Amino acid sequence: MEKLRLKVQLACAALFNIGFVQWHSVCFPVLNCHSCPISLFSCPIGVIGKFAEVGLVPLSVIGLMALAGLVAGRLLCGWACPFGFLQELLYKIPFPKFTMPSWTRFIKYGVFVALVLLVPIFLSTASQLYFCRLCPVATIESAIPWAIISGTTNPVSLSIRLAILFGIVMAAMAHRRFFCKVICPLGACLSLMNRFAAIFPERNTDCIECGTCGKVCPMGAGREKDGFGAYDEKAEECISCLECRKKCPTGAIQLWGG
Repeated sequence: MEKLRLKVQLACAALFNIGFVQWHSVCFPVLNCHSCPISLFSCPIGVIGKFAEVGLVPLSVIGLMALAGLVAGRLLCGWACPFGFLQELLYKIPFPKFTMPSWTRFIKYGVFVALVLLVPIFLSTASQLYFCRLCPVATIESAIPWAIISGTTNPVSLSIRLAILFGIVMAAMAHRRFFCKVICPLGACLSLMNRFAAIFPERNTDCIECGTCGKVCPMGAGREKDGFGAYDEKAEECISCLECRKKCPTGAIQLWGG
């Protein structure tokens, strides 16, 4: 399963940036910038921001994300998102590691409301505070390539974006999937439906509640004891990477329909 996931991640990274055609009228629920010169699909976060600016509700995008969330939830983050895959590679680099308190996972919901919705509504998508103008994915896939292609750019804006990108890269090297867990607004949207997803890792009766899944989960979603000695499961964070399945001593975890 680990080899299969790697192949799917590589295939998706290539597919979403195939370069030969561009279907920007179609969204795919992963964070892949549609302003990239070789992107295939449009990014749902960018579309939501543009619609918010003009006071419209993108029903087709919301419907697509709801459908994707109810079918696969954040499996898309763990199997299809190119930036999620990049973060996994960054974490393998020898670098001082750190953990983060579980409450930081709520920050991404604030990012979605403030930078994806409120900034376009009350300011505009041209504002430097708009999420897409700060997004590290957009910096890698759009800002840097277009600066090279066109030869002209706003040096202040580009410097801010590069500084944010550098900070997130450093954080991703130190904490597994830092951006996915703490910042990603698309992850916030998908996580709302994660507990109801049809495809989701589940435990069978062989589970001995050893807490191994909580220790190995890159998103802090596995079962682990809270401060009161009870087992807590943050299922909304699970990206179905199946690290828990690989390390489970009794093989109690399977990726099947809920």
